[in-house]
Parts: sequence; structure tokens; C-alpha cells
Amino acid sequence: RGPGATRAPHATTTRTMAMAPARAPTRGATTMRRNATLGGGRTMGRAMVVAGRDAGRRRAVGTRAVQTPMKPAEERESAEEAAPFEREYKDYATGYASVPGLAYENMGWVTEVEGEIPKEMVGTLLRNGPAMYERDGFVKSYLDGDGMVTSIAIKDGKAYFRNKFVRTEHFDKEEELGKYTEPSIFTASDPRKPAFFYRLFNDILGGDLSRKQNGAYNVLNWGDSLVAVDYKKPYALNPDTLETIGHGACDLSSVMHTSHYRTVTEPDGSRRCVAFLNEVDWRANAGVGTTKAVFYEFDEQGKEVSRRAYDYPASYVHDLVVTENYYILFDCPIKIDFPAVFTKYIFERSCLSELICEDTERRPLFRIFPRRGDSREVQTAPADYWCYAYHHVNGFEDKDGNVVFDTCTWDKFTLYFTDICNPNGKDNYPRMKLSRFLIDMKKLEAKHTELSDVPCELPITSWDYTGAPYEHMYLSTSVGRTAEGVNGPMQALTKASLKPDGDKLYYEEQWVPGDRKFAMEPFFVPRPGGTAEDDGWVVALVHDAAYDKSTFGGRGTEMVIIDAQKFSEGPVARLRLPTYVPFGVHGSWSPKYVAGPPKEDELARLAEMRARNDGKAISLGASAAEPVIHNTPTPQAIGLTVAGIALGITAFSTILQ
Repeated sequence: RGPGATRAPHATTTRTMAMAPARAPTRGATTMRRNATLGGGRTMGRAMVVAGRDAGRRRAVGTRAVQTPMKPAEERESAEEAAPFEREYKDYATGYASVPGLAYENMGWVTEVEGEIPKEMVGTLLRNGPAMYERDGFVKSYLDGDGMVTSIAIKDGKAYFRNKFVRTEHFDKEEELGKYTEPSIFTASDPRKPAFFYRLFNDILGGDLSRKQNGAYNVLNWGDSLVAVDYKKPYALNPDTLETIGHGACDLSSVMHTSHYRTVTEPDGSRRCVAFLNEVDWRANAGVGTTKAVFYEFDEQGKEVSRRAYDYPASYVHDLVVTENYYILFDCPIKIDFPAVFTKYIFERSCLSELICEDTERRPLFRIFPRRGDSREVQTAPADYWCYAYHHVNGFEDKDGNVVFDTCTWDKFTLYFTDICNPNGKDNYPRMKLSRFLIDMKKLEAKHTELSDVPCELPITSWDYTGAPYEHMYLSTSVGRTAEGVNGPMQALTKASLKPDGDKLYYEEQWVPGDRKFAMEPFFVPRPGGTAEDDGWVVALVHDAAYDKSTFGGRGTEMVIIDAQKFSEGPVARLRLPTYVPFGVHGSWSPKYVAGPPKEDELARLAEMRARNDGKAISLGASAAEPVIHNTPTPQAIGLTVAGIALGITAFSTILQ
């Protein structure tokens, strides 16, 4: 580790409990204190998460780091880096390597398990994200890569793995031609030639900002409908095989909606899945722009049972919160960078997503939409804290009728995934905070409280408590902080707890998966028969940058299962997946067992294809009924790519959700 490093020991859990006694820092000891500066000007700051963020407001508390088994020191890399977190950021970056296309699809039992998979756990971890970013020498940005769904089906203490590309209409076209043909949101280079002509006359003057559908941003199993979603178009998948069936095959895949949704419990005890679409026309209303927001609700059978549309001024939103009576969107203070359209975009010096900038002349706004009744009035509550927010934790209505809104906030506008997907530890690095807003529904004002300055993102709670008073959340968090305030990469999983009517965390635990391992988005799995909110497990995929048995440049992937009530003890099971899986975007936990081992129909089709193989890679294709044999792709260049999240000129908000 670098000089004066302040990160927790390999594979640790750092823990904070209110009123714990403060202790002096000791390198490698079991107790450490936050913000004690070590050599080289680096501090314990980020790695040692504490409740006392501000000495003037809160009492300092101690942090215990519990070390879990690791490799002997002589097996670990010992070279020191000159820059803070240099090796950590290099290791983290290896999780964004492109895979070589259809030949990479795989399935099989997970045979390497450390610990024991809980026998009572039944369901499937589903993940989706860009996985292939290069064709014929053309390299795209990470978020523009072709989506690959990964599933780990759990039952009877065993796990079955699958990974399969989402076969959108654009994927099939480009696969047949062997090259990219469609423009994308986050890549400056354009496969259309001449790019200047297309971008000026087709995109800008013609207003056609349609972009490639890559099916890469989320995957959800609801009402017996398994669906992969990109920025607005869902594709139904075969729940047994993950094969792409297509858009319009079920209610959930028949309407346009973003990759963000909420599941809520109705007063009668039934469950709903709520999805939304936010389309913006920035040229309407005399240049002020107009947004049309549409909220859809699907019952437990996957049928659409509610659709409500609203118009309001143009805005950029990314996620939503749903309470008993409201849909709530966080309107970020941005504006279009019109000069960049003609000085950068048309010359391929910027991508569509980079055509925006901060709007410092207005505050962020909460847009509040009635969920019930006949009213279509949209209420607006300005926030007293200038920030951006993309992924929200949860929200609920308190006893006074006000709304509690918890989210991960950014103090400055940044191309969102630059700090997450392409950080360098210098200009780009995680800098988020955990925040709570209290929205006064009478005054229509939102008051901000900082819960934690630990960079955090991709939050999750128990789905049984969505839209209701809750206590526990689980997040992806950064590890380490320099004295200058530079944070390390996203690496750990954190459990944070506060009372529904509180404004301070009373409990915060962080689990670091390993010295060269990086946890992805967490999910909560309730224990069957459990009654406590946190009675269950936290599951996540973990990128391993130094897997000694890797066949993919030292990369590997694990799935971890952690008892949520014993977070500090680390995983009860680590499952080594049979192949490397790139960092994904979003996913979900399906309480139904899907994508398990092949059934007779699939086995028969696979046998037929192998008989016809002729040395070519096989895939069951876009249709479950039509086997297809594909030429084996040439090895892809493994490259890291910059990704951003923002919006363009017309329909940008829709594109980027």
C-alpha cells in the first residue's frame, strides 16, 4: 500500500455505534479512530465510518474494524504508489473491461463456495449492465455497451449461473454486420459517416435524437414477467433461459419506462410495481421547455392497473420516490450548454450527454404528483440545499403529513458516471453524501440534513418498507480519504440505520470485501418468516482484480451473502462465479426462482446446436424457438471508457433515466 495509507486492513468490516468510546488509531489493530492523520498526509477518514461527522454537532465515536481471513502478506502486492489510491483506482478500473460478445455467454452450477448458502434462501439475483463496448476497432463508452444480464439462481443451498446478452433490434443488426451502426448517448465518436452531416442536419436541425437501444441498465422480474430495460425501452426475457423475447411481449414490456422503479404495498396488502417515463421537449413553450411525466402501476400479476400523466416545466430527473399518496421526482438544477452543440457536438468533440451544465441560478426542486384521486396538480417544493441527486434511498409520509425523502446527493454537477466509472483519484473521484430532506407539504419547502459525508451510491432498502417509515438502508460506499479530501474508489458495502423521525445515523457499518476487491450494487433479501425489518441478507456481486485462477486478465467475480443483522461478521457465503462479470448498472432480487438449470426443451435445442456447431460459438438467439449459430467474434480490445450521465436537447431526460 502507498505511503501513509489509511485504509482498513484487507477484507474488513468497519463499524460505528453511537456513544462508543473513542480510541487512538493503531495500524492493523482492531480499533481505529476516524480522521487521525497518518504519515503522508492521509487519514483514516473514509475507511473508518463514524456517526460523528462534525465535532461541533456530534460527539466523536470509536470505530471497530474486524478483520476476516485473507491471503498471507507475502502473496499480496507490496509495491508502494506515489499517488494516493493509485493502485486502488487501477484495480477498480479493471472491472470495466469489455467482453468478447456472444461467445462469452455461459451457464452452469456454481461449484466454488466459501461458507454455506443459507438453505432457506430461495430466489434469483439479477444484474444488468453494459458488457461489450468494442466492435471492429470502434470503442464505445461504458454506458453505451451492449447489455448483458447475469443471474444467480439460489435454492436448496445451491446456485446456478447464467449470463446472456439482451438481443435488441440494434444488437442483432450490428451483430450481423460485425460493426457499430447506431449513434449512442455517451460516446463522442459517431459510427454514422459523415458524422458532421448526421449530427447537424439529422440530430440538431431535424430533431431526431433517437439512439441505440442497448437493453443495458436494469432487469426486473415482476408478475411472472422478466424484463431488461435501457434508458426507456423494456425487453421481455425468457424467465427460464434469459433469451430475449422482445418489446411488447407483456404489459411490463409494452410501455416505455425508465430503468428505475419502486415496489410498494397498497392499503389492502397487495403489492404494486411503479415505473415512470419523463420526456422533455426543450424547444417547446418558447424555449422554456415542457416535461411530460407518466407513472405506471402494475399489479402482482404484472398487469397495468394505473396510468397517470402530468405536464410541468422542463427538468432533468433520474429516479423516483413513491409514497402512499405521492409520486416524487427530484428536479436537478441544470441547463443546456447550447454553444457546445455547435462547437463540440457536431465535430465529435463531445457526446450527447455532455451538452449540459450547472444552472446556478435556481435551486433544486421536488416535483410532487398526486398518486390517487382526480387531481393532476403538480406541487413544487424548493430545497434549501443546492445539490444534485440521482439515486434515492426511500421516502414516506410522516404523522404530520410531511414527506421524508432520503437520497444520495452531490455538491456539484458532474457527469455522474465519470466519478464512478472512470475515476482517477485526482479530478474524478466519489464525492457524494447521504442526505435526508423533510418536505413541508403545507409550506412546500424542503429542509436538508446531512446524514453522512461518506461517499455513497446505489442505495437499497427492504422492498417491504418502500414508501413507508423505515430504519435500515444498504449502500455502495467509497473507502479511504486523503487529508486533502480525495476519496478512494467505490469498494465497500455499508449498512446505515436511523429512526424514521430522526436526523442522525445511530448505527453505521461498513464491510470491505478485500484489498483488491470491489463490491457492486447491494440488494436486500428478507428471511422467510422474519418479522424485523433487517432480518435477512444483503447480497451483491464483487469484482476481484487479482483472481489467481482467472482466464480473463486476472479478473474474477464473486457473489457474497451477508447476514444483515450481523453485518460486521462479513459474508456467510462467497460464491466464485464461473466467469468474470463487468461492473453492472442496476439489478434486482427476484423472490421467485428463475433462470435455473436448463429444462428439457433447452437441453434438446442445445444438443441440436452442438451437433451442428462446426467449431462456431452457439447461442439460442433472440427467439426461444429459433436456434441460431454465430461466428465466434474476434477477441475484443479490453479498454476503459469514460461514461457520463446528463441530457441533450430534446428528450434528454428520457434518454438518461
